[in-house]
Amino acid sequence: MKPVVTILGGSTPFTAALVEALRAASADLPACELRLFGQDDDALGRMARYADGRLAAFGWSVSSSRRLGQAVDGAAVVVNQIRFGGLAGRARDEDLACRFQLPADETLGPCGLTGALRVVPRIRELAAELGRRCGDAWVLNLSNPLSITTSMMIRAGAPERCVGLCELPKATVFEICRILRMSFADVAWEYAGLNHRGFVFSLKYRGEDLLPLLPGMLEGRTIFGVSGDEIRRVGAVPLKYFRLSTSAVKPVANGRADFLRDLKETIARELEQWIAPPPSLAMRDLSWYDGAVVPMIAAIFADSGRRMIVNCLRGDGLVREVPARVWREGVEVIETEPPPHLAPWLERWAAHERALLEAVASPTPERIERALALDPAVPVAKVREIGQAIWAGYEN
Repeated sequence: MKPVVTILGGSTPFTAALVEALRAASADLPACELRLFGQDDDALGRMARYADGRLAAFGWSVSSSRRLGQAVDGAAVVVNQIRFGGLAGRARDEDLACRFQLPADETLGPCGLTGALRVVPRIRELAAELGRRCGDAWVLNLSNPLSITTSMMIRAGAPERCVGLCELPKATVFEICRILRMSFADVAWEYAGLNHRGFVFSLKYRGEDLLPLLPGMLEGRTIFGVSGDEIRRVGAVPLKYFRLSTSAVKPVANGRADFLRDLKETIARELEQWIAPPPSLAMRDLSWYDGAVVPMIAAIFADSGRRMIVNCLRGDGLVREVPARVWREGVEVIETEPPPHLAPWLERWAAHERALLEAVASPTPERIERALALDPAVPVAKVREIGQAIWAGYEN
């Protein structure tokens, strides 16, 4: 029998990018049965036809279902990309953040908190059901805010091998290599942090310490918006979301949800016309598929451990983003020791993460305000007012 890979939320047309990533990596993967789970019959059928047309030549078979049990029973790997509340929920989150002139980002700041409050009850139910139905499966979570949803899935009884995946740490190093015209294979690097909040704190090219030289080598260019001056000041390469933790943060206009809704409709039309791959996929960065999800699936099916960056539960109760060696049987974390000068940032983010977990696990106005007060992206003067607005929306 073929191993089963199930995609929850597989009816979205953006799944076409995952199909293309699986197709590109076919030499590194066994032929599997791909099961797509979703609630929209038309969208599900369209995506299943596309996946079958693109993967059948490589020995894959494709099926689809609106029944969760049918989709996950016997699965070896379950990828969760369900967007609970849909893009309408994201649009409401964006509107709240913009009301207070704050970044409308779905992973951090007020949007991250309101999104978590909306998503967590549903994701707990999903996790418990997965634990009952496919307890031996790997669960690869993509749902934002990633560290919070992964933590809540684990607490709610998800299968033991449940991890979150994000491509950004690896993509950051890829971007450095691209700008400097270096081979990624020749670079050794170390990373520490939480999802979207971390640092590449060691960077060596063929054994040479590159980090002190990097600001000058960039010659005015940036790493996803992170400048050489910022790298020099921090003493590491922060991820691009670092700007949300500094006083220099600027409001981010809303409208992302509307853009994604329109783009989904465009890609759906291209799928109906059987344009492979849909040209409009290029209008959204979907690199978590080929940069994280497919390499993780390949690692799971490989005979030897492969180095990955994963979000997994650690001994302090937080889901942290860590380097690890992935085997068929599980995850072996590679312990790292970030330099002491990064500790204040890492400790501050961890304190905020704990407050977020408390707020979404058992929401009260006080816990919501505490989470906001510990969020570097939220001005102290706005904490009470934002907290009241979030609680009013939560109650309704």
